[in-house]
Amino acid sequence: MSTTQTDAILANVFLSVRDRLAAIPDLQFIGMDTGQLEWGEENASPILFPCVLLGHININYTDNKKSIQQGDAELELLLAMATPGPGQSSEVESTVTDYFNLEHKINQALHGWCDQQYFNPMSRIRAKNKRRKRTDVRIRALRFGFGFVDDTAMQVGQTGPRPEMAIAMR
Repeated sequence: MSTTQTDAILANVFLSVRDRLAAIPDLQFIGMDTGQLEWGEENASPILFPCVLLGHININYTDNKKSIQQGDAELELLLAMATPGPGQSSEVESTVTDYFNLEHKINQALHGWCDQQYFNPMSRIRAKNKRRKRTDVRIRALRFGFGFVDDTAMQVGQTGPRPEMAIAMR
């Protein structure tokens, strides 16, 4: 579990997953996907490789009772590794095995793991290659499913203090 906590369940999921993946020494960077992999090859990338970027989180919610909802989520992780350049064909085989070994380590770290506070155990549900503009980086999209309960909404029928209304007259 992360030592930093917020009120937002998804922020705590991010922090917990980031902290869990930090135990994998091969990873040079772990963070949110904010388009870092879209930089052109001619520009220096703002991240170090290999890295994992936390991408999309898709969630389906169902109501349990009153203001409590069950969330069934899919978290996409982008595993990115620099590929050998032209003339470095002897490194290709080791790069391929390193890449798949790193994917295996990520699955070992996350599949069946939960933080015991914010979400149920994660389960790998999909892995596929991802196409990007850059040819010097190989990207694999790994999806993990997990569930959680959100009881942070205001109770149905409860009202909080109403804010003062400001009316602008022209």
